[in-house]
Amino acid sequence: MTSELDSDMEFLYLALGAGLMVFFSYGFVEVQYRRHQTISIVHDYVLSFGHLFAVLGGFWLSRWGLYFYCGYFPDSGVLCNGVSGTVGWMPGEWGALVQASIFVMIGYAQWRQNERVRATILPRLVTTLAPLVVLFIGAEIWVNWAGGVISLPLILSMLALTGMGMWLGSVSNRAPLFLSSAFLSSVIPIIYELKVGGGAGLTLLAIVVLMQGMFASAKGLSQAMIQRGSILLVLIVLFAEFWAVVGDLNLVLVQPIDNVLASLPLFLWLSLLIGYFAAVHMRRVPWMPIGLAVGLAFLPAPGSAFAWATAIIMFVYMVIKPQTRRWVSDWTFSMLATSWFLVDWLSSSGTTFSNLELDPAFLIVPPAALLFIGEIASREGKLSKAPHHLMVVLTLLSHEMLFGVGPYLPLMFVVYLLLLVLREASNVESVDLEDSETRKEISVLVLVTGVSIFILEWMGRFESGLGAKIGISGLGLEALIFAVALYAIGRSLRAVELDVGKLSGLLIDAGSTVSVWDPQTGQWSSQPSASINQRIGEWGPAMRGSMILPLLIFSLAAAESTATWTVMLLLLPIIVLMREVLFELPQDNRTKAGGVWLLFFVGLPWSFRIHESLIDAGGSEIVPAQIMFDLIMLAGPLLGQFMLIKQGVVKEEGRAADWLLIGVMMVALLDVSGGILLLSMMFLVMTRALLHRRTIAINLLPIAWAAGILMLIQLPVAIIDSVPFSASLLAMKSSFIFGINYPAWAGIGWVIIGAIPLIGFARDLRLAKGDDAGKREEFAKYPTLIPTLSILVGLHLLVSDPYLLVLAVVVVAGIGAWATGQLAAFWVWSPAFGFSLMFTAVENDWFVEDVFVKAFTIASLVTWIVAILFWKGIMQSRAPKALPGKYVAPPKDMVGFDAEAKYQGTRDVLANVQLGWAVIFSLFGMTAWGGIAFLVTAFLLSWRMWHQRHAKWMLAAIFLQAFAIGNTVENVWGELDPWEASGAWLLLSGLVLTWASWRMWDFEWTEKSDEDILDLTKFAGIAGALYVPLGALFLSNNTGAWLFGSVLAVFGGIQMMIGFEQDEKWRRIYTLVAIPVGILIVAGDISNGVLQGVMYLLAALTLFGQGFLYMNRAGVMVSGTAAHSTLVTENVVPVNTMVTDVVADEEPQQVEAEEEVVETVSEPESVDEVLPQVEPEPVAPTRFYSGEGFDVELPSDVLFRIRTSLRDAEYEGYKPIVKWDQYGRVILDFEALND
Repeated sequence: MTSELDSDMEFLYLALGAGLMVFFSYGFVEVQYRRHQTISIVHDYVLSFGHLFAVLGGFWLSRWGLYFYCGYFPDSGVLCNGVSGTVGWMPGEWGALVQASIFVMIGYAQWRQNERVRATILPRLVTTLAPLVVLFIGAEIWVNWAGGVISLPLILSMLALTGMGMWLGSVSNRAPLFLSSAFLSSVIPIIYELKVGGGAGLTLLAIVVLMQGMFASAKGLSQAMIQRGSILLVLIVLFAEFWAVVGDLNLVLVQPIDNVLASLPLFLWLSLLIGYFAAVHMRRVPWMPIGLAVGLAFLPAPGSAFAWATAIIMFVYMVIKPQTRRWVSDWTFSMLATSWFLVDWLSSSGTTFSNLELDPAFLIVPPAALLFIGEIASREGKLSKAPHHLMVVLTLLSHEMLFGVGPYLPLMFVVYLLLLVLREASNVESVDLEDSETRKEISVLVLVTGVSIFILEWMGRFESGLGAKIGISGLGLEALIFAVALYAIGRSLRAVELDVGKLSGLLIDAGSTVSVWDPQTGQWSSQPSASINQRIGEWGPAMRGSMILPLLIFSLAAAESTATWTVMLLLLPIIVLMREVLFELPQDNRTKAGGVWLLFFVGLPWSFRIHESLIDAGGSEIVPAQIMFDLIMLAGPLLGQFMLIKQGVVKEEGRAADWLLIGVMMVALLDVSGGILLLSMMFLVMTRALLHRRTIAINLLPIAWAAGILMLIQLPVAIIDSVPFSASLLAMKSSFIFGINYPAWAGIGWVIIGAIPLIGFARDLRLAKGDDAGKREEFAKYPTLIPTLSILVGLHLLVSDPYLLVLAVVVVAGIGAWATGQLAAFWVWSPAFGFSLMFTAVENDWFVEDVFVKAFTIASLVTWIVAILFWKGIMQSRAPKALPGKYVAPPKDMVGFDAEAKYQGTRDVLANVQLGWAVIFSLFGMTAWGGIAFLVTAFLLSWRMWHQRHAKWMLAAIFLQAFAIGNTVENVWGELDPWEASGAWLLLSGLVLTWASWRMWDFEWTEKSDEDILDLTKFAGIAGALYVPLGALFLSNNTGAWLFGSVLAVFGGIQMMIGFEQDEKWRRIYTLVAIPVGILIVAGDISNGVLQGVMYLLAALTLFGQGFLYMNRAGVMVSGTAAHSTLVTENVVPVNTMVTDVVADEEPQQVEAEEEVVETVSEPESVDEVLPQVEPEPVAPTRFYSGEGFDVELPSDVLFRIRTSLRDAEYEGYKPIVKWDQYGRVILDFEALND
């Protein structure tokens, strides 16, 4: 459709042509209907053309009519802007209303026509969308007629056409029509806002929303359809609110409305509330109250206070109504809490959202009301516990709570939480230990309370001056009192409170619950992820929230003081901890691990405060606080270990033992003296880990040493500074640990940490020599990979020329790993070799130029050799015999991976890892020597993936090949365009893959089943559908976009032909997008307006036509929007599926059978030659009885292809079987006959 032509008379010519199309289309349909009182599919399609050209003709004729009127009866600004034909002439603003009235009449007439001839989906679609498409065009044309503003005629036109479109969608009894019309009606005001600006377009959106609510409450519409469709409509309103706030847009109805209360966001919010209120009462639009809650976050003050009060009253009304669904109230409450949280933070930023700031007197009203309402509603079962907990968390994290003025709000908030915990403690005897849900809620409440106290104390929000009044300044006295109170109350809850591990597992299970269909019962059931819960496990009673958080809060509050004597307060939480661990809790490794981690939490605030004060103050000598802290922290685990050994707890096994040693390493990182705690704890961990062969702890020791030394060198003075190191050991050097500078003496620690496990590994191998495989497996438990890397890091710091040494060590380590059968080293050997080679080449300047890329090219070749040796089995020859199959991690396996490559499946993955590194290295060195190495790698990768039957990787490698070809062309033939070379290869490959998918070529994978080949050809077709347009895009780099559009449209037509034959869903979707988009791209390169309009029309017709043909080919009609419509599905229901009862108010809709069209043919004249009479072939049945009470009917074209295949095939000794696969595709298979 076009609005401006070379001559205004051309509109008349176009209108006359459109009128002829309408006359012939309607006449053709009318003749058919009058003869048979029904129309066929072809007539439906012709009727759609008639409707479309009726709208086009109405537009063109009315446009010419305005031209004719203004030539004889010109006016100023009403229907004309001057005399027609003069320079700058155009119709006036009221001309838009004239055209809109014509379209309304055309739409009503077309609706009457559709109802009379009982038209199907396509004519109704054209009728419904035509007024809305006209509005889209009006965003460019009518706005210009109105002088660039949304005037009264334009407002009336928009309301008339959007109302007409939604009315047609609702009365057409088709679900997609109403949803699409409602969606487009919401988008059109946004388009006008983009064109005009200032808020006029979004103001019209509010009026459109009011009309939507009226149609949504119509009784003829189904509840399920409105419930699903309301999500998108509500989101559009929220987007408009956000836009109005960010753009500071005004409420505009012809003229701006200047009122401090009547803001545009509030107008939109109220339109959503009022418009959908009736539909919400009918339980049709559950997303309206949720959307209203979200919309509160974008309402400027002072009108937002009214909206907040209304929303809170609305929520109270919701929870007292018995028909309110729980999930609606939960989501609404959660969004209310989130909106207040956002308003509090956004308004405090002082930027665009400063106008959202609530009045200080009203600011605490929403959270206080929501906390009160949420607590009562959750106790009465009207609200879940989770939304109430969310409100507590968001209140805690709000700006007012964390950065507000005065301590009274935080103090009242914490007292409120402690009272809730106290209430649970008073009723603890009534809690059943088997009631995990109640125990979880209590544990979450304790955890939230403790975290709230900790955060508020950390932010300094408890400073009421109470400590200074009683002579204790510098301590967080309020937090100390709260910590003691929480611990005292929590002791009553010990029997029912869950530990943090168990609680985390339950919370994650609740979030990862999946719905599983049981075909035996015909019902859905919810199942949590058992693997996650088993991996987390239980952490023991010591790791409960009422134990961790009070100790942590106490330490945080006591650590605020800068006096040296306050370090002795650290003894109080440690004494409480030791008492619980040694005398009250179970004495096992889990308790020991929990005690060590609690010790870490207790010491963490002190260590942080001492580090901060030492770094700020500087100094040149050790202060007593450093020594006192380290000795107290060191005495705790040593005393506990001694007493547990005395009680007989000495064995270290299981996952708790690993966590115990990890906790000791974390305690070592709290060192503040510069060596006492770090060296002692690291020595303790190393001895225990080596003694009990704790692999995880041995592997983590180098990392802990790196972190500990990094923190140690931050101190201005440390104990270890008194050690008489040589100058070379005191020098700071760049390390392999992310390039961080470490003192050279730190390398001694890495060498020791890595050498001792390797010595133990070699000793065990020597002792196990000659023994059976079982004993060898028992001995060889020391890790080798991480200790080897630890030695490399240490030697890098200790040796003056480290790079060449590191390269030599890497090579020797690789040879040693192969000789000893330690395949785990090859997970990291390739990157270690590649990067060490690169550093060595750069440092020693091995190549004249392009050192970086040439080094990585050589690394790629070496890695290729290693990968080939893996494929030949040479690298695995000295390793223990591989276990068959793939590795399955046990529930308590912390790693969850076969790092030692004991299984054959893991070794295959390890070989592919080498291949992956070869590809990466070749990519890094792709410009070296013309990129030949990269080119060969790309094609070898594709061959390897084909050989291993990795279909997806094989197809993806084609893109790498195209990239490599373009790279080689650019580096060897610089004058050629690399994009065109890559595009040509992608285009050619895509066409070959499309042919392979069409012909269902098996890629010579003869061992694969028919189902696998079908999947392979499907992936090949999808890859071809991606590569062809991508290649055309690259080829059009210099040619122009028309080439890309042409290839896309033509290739879409090819896919459509294949799609009609193979009936694949993805091809239907592809062609529905590719053909019209390709035509539109070509139209973009056309300058002629009429030809552009024709191209646009052609794109629309191809889209509508494809959708119509696909739906009718599948035999699926679109379900209606009426409340009594039933669900229509293509899927075959299994025999054992239970049939659910039909809802009483949803009666099945009667289906009218179409009469067969009988063509009358005149009797032919006699001829001299008498032809032999041919007996007509009997009609083959398409429906077969299943024997289970239902029939199976095959489409006639599918049955025809099956019979044709059987006639052309030799299957003696086999019985043909027709099957359906999991994707619903029909497969013809053959089974051998038994003798």
